[in-house]
Amino acid sequence: MLALAGGQAACAPKPARMPSVAKVADPLYPYLEVSGTPYQCGRAIGKRFAREIKLGLQRREKWFSEIRAFMQADLATRYQPFLDAARRHFPDIVRELEGWADGSGVDFKDLMALNLKAELGTMMKTPPAGQETCGCSTLALSHGDKLLLAHNEDGDRAYADLLFLVKQKQPGKPAFLFLSYPGILPGIGPAISDAGLILTANFISSLRVNPGIPRYFLNRAVLQARNLAEAIAISTHPGRAYSFHFNLASVPDRKIVSVEASVDRHKVHTVSGLYLHTNHLIQPELKDEPQDTKYTQTSSYSRFRVLTPLKQEMEQRLDSVTGDDLIAALSLHQNAPYSPCRHPTEKVRGSTLATSLFDVSKGTWLLSKGQPCQAQFQHLHPFA
Repeated sequence: MLALAGGQAACAPKPARMPSVAKVADPLYPYLEVSGTPYQCGRAIGKRFAREIKLGLQRREKWFSEIRAFMQADLATRYQPFLDAARRHFPDIVRELEGWADGSGVDFKDLMALNLKAELGTMMKTPPAGQETCGCSTLALSHGDKLLLAHNEDGDRAYADLLFLVKQKQPGKPAFLFLSYPGILPGIGPAISDAGLILTANFISSLRVNPGIPRYFLNRAVLQARNLAEAIAISTHPGRAYSFHFNLASVPDRKIVSVEASVDRHKVHTVSGLYLHTNHLIQPELKDEPQDTKYTQTSSYSRFRVLTPLKQEMEQRLDSVTGDDLIAALSLHQNAPYSPCRHPTEKVRGSTLATSLFDVSKGTWLLSKGQPCQAQFQHLHPFA
């Protein structure tokens, strides 16, 4: 079973201490444990969270209908190559998504369109209405005995009350706990496995797409890695279709790595000291990769600029930096609505849906529901 504890985090204009975490009886999110074959697990998740999946599609109906129509207008190039690549390399994950479809009663092609939204959105000459890519903000600390990964999970405001937690186990693979978007494969939200692997992801607004393994399928595949080396190999798979940034941490290896990838290049960076990432490529080997400058200049660079001076200040006192400091930094509202802690407005849909703080040395996960400036947190010990 999942061990839980919870508390409150205060909004702060600069790094500050959070109140201690108090125990609570119930999880902040709807919670499900599943085991069995890939299809059985997917079907159980789809059945339990059919309401959330359908409601998510309904709330974003205009945006989704344009994505789906674009895909269906040319299935031979906008659907089949991606499905074929996923089946060729990760057939179990395709079966898992088929289970989600059958369990929820949502057409499989619709779920494929949802899980291809990054690739399809980039391929469209005119982006669909309401396609504001929300991104995420991450701070990682590796200093002495301290190994911390803090991450704001930003998404469309439509999902604010639709996320859920699932603990999944399939034969011969590591079990893992993940925070899930409705209808989207595990690994997009934060996750931790009983192999001691931790994953969070940052969207990269690439302008290039290859007819290969969809980004979301690679996210999911990383969660079945048995060690950090295998996770890196999966995340840099040469058949990938799209760009991304992964934060990978290993409890057994006591290490945090940043993996930036375009469709044909990648860079694995081992975190030492304090590391900051939002939603643009920062490694020298990939900085010239074509990206959506409108998005990077508004949302990603905005948050990066807010967090950079705080990063520089904390780098002068790494011995005293704590997880509370990292969460307080991710609670800032400077440059709103494109601030680290995001609150939606009438025109800007992006919202910080959850905040995670992983203590990699202990394999624990502090998780909020909602923005960190005002959210309740729970301490998860999923594989204690």
